Order: sequence, then structure tokens, then C-alpha cells
Amino acid sequence: MSDFIINDTMAGIRCEIEDREIYNDIRSDTGISDTQTIIDSDPTYSRKYFHRYTGLPADEKTYRRTFYVSEGTTALSWSIGSHSAADYDYNPYYNYYIKIVSSDSSKCVIEYKNTGSTGATLEYTISYRYLTSEGSSHEETIYSTLKVRATDDTSIRKYARRVMNLTWPEGTELTQMQALVDSYCVRYAEPMPKLTMTLKGSTNELLTDIMTGEISDTVTVTCTNLGLTAEDFFINSISIRIEIDGMPVATWGLEAKRAFEGYTIFTIDTSSIDGTDYIS
Repeated sequence: MSDFIINDTMAGIRCEIEDREIYNDIRSDTGISDTQTIIDSDPTYSRKYFHRYTGLPADEKTYRRTFYVSEGTTALSWSIGSHSAADYDYNPYYNYYIKIVSSDSSKCVIEYKNTGSTGATLEYTISYRYLTSEGSSHEETIYSTLKVRATDDTSIRKYARRVMNLTWPEGTELTQMQALVDSYCVRYAEPMPKLTMTLKGSTNELLTDIMTGEISDTVTVTCTNLGLTAEDFFINSISIRIEIDGMPVATWGLEAKRAFEGYTIFTIDTSSIDGTDYIS
């Protein structure tokens, strides 16, 4: 709803349409930076081995043995390598098992057992993997320019190409920049009428309008001679003077309201913010 409703019987109205503010090719760029970690050398690893022999008596008992890392070393993982068994006549023997039952960065516990009825000898290898060099890296920052653009082909055909270059703060995201140039293209692709309206306080209604009008108020204007039928304008400037007869006269500079400028960001409907309802 407009703040004021004015027609050509209430005020003197002059219309100007300027082509100086037509822009239909909007361009913008901003500096962006990307910091990357560059690997100079990869970490290196080594493995520590324990090669052992142990008896496998046929006594149905389970045996365990603990292995520890070297001082100043941290085990990343443990594993059992090759293993084999032979009876006392040096024949291959298979009735046994060997496995890791627990491990951490400092030690490993293995378990083995003879599951047969003949004594034997077990040969096995257990090892752990550890870090020998951390490797090295450094950070590099790469600077580049991000460019976006919006055009209005219809406006270009009518008025030729009109370029506007926007400077946008460094670090702005692509979506923000694109939304900006899109909105500028919509705003300036077509010339917008500007009105100069002169109101004389000859009635109480006009006097009230003169005294209460403020910048950015909305004025609905009807003027048959100018082809304006209830068109909405914003007040851009206000000048008030007193005539010789003591009558106040206001001159308002008006600019047409574009379609998208009539939108609101939030619609709360009929609820009260401080009531039982809330905005989520």
C-alpha cells in the first residue's frame, strides 16, 4: 500500500525518461585465494622383525609370548609372517596354530598351540611397522580472479551494449557475485521514468502530504496526460519552500518502482512476533 495517492489535479507533474542510466551488460570480478598444502617428501616407514624358534610339546596347553617395540619406537601395526613346524624327525608338521591375540603401539601378544599328539618345533616370524621419517610439506597460496557477468539481449538490441563494471570485495563467493550482477541487470536494462512533482498546500490534505512526506516513501501517481494509471514511485528527494502568500510548496523527486522492488523479504502473516507464535 502506498503512503500517498496523488493525481494531476492535486499537483504539477513533469516526467523525464533518461537513457544515461541504461546498463545491459553487467560485469564484476573479485580476487580469490586458495591455500594448498604441497608435499615435499612423503613419510617413510620400516619394519622390525623377530625371528623365533620354540618347542611345540604335545601337552594340549596353550602358550603365549609378548613382543615389545624398541625404545623410542611406536608400532603402527603388527603381523605374523612366515611360520612352519617340523616333528623331531624333521618331517613337516601341521597340527598347530599361531595367532595374534592382542596388540597396541608398544607390544604384541601371540598365542600358539600344538593341536596334535606329536611333539614338534615351531619356526615363526613376527614384525611391526613403524614410522622412520615424518616427511615434509609447506603451504602455497594461489591468487586468481573470479569473473561473473549478466546481460539482457532485448535491452542490447534496443539501446546497444551498455557496460557496467562492478568492483566487489575480495573473498566474495561466486553465488553472491552472480546474484549481484543479475539484480543490477534487471534494475538498469530499461530506462525508468522520473517525475518532478510540485505540491502546493492549498488543502488540508495536501498540507499534510507536504509535512509528512519522507525519502523512500511510496507515491501512487495517476496522470492522464502522461499515461500514468496508478503507477508506483519512490520519493528520492524533497524540497520545501514558502511562497510569498505564505503557502508551503513541496517539490518531490520521484523514481518509478521496479517490479522486484515491491517484494518484501519476510511475510509474517497475521501472527505477532511477541505472541505465542515463533518464526523458525
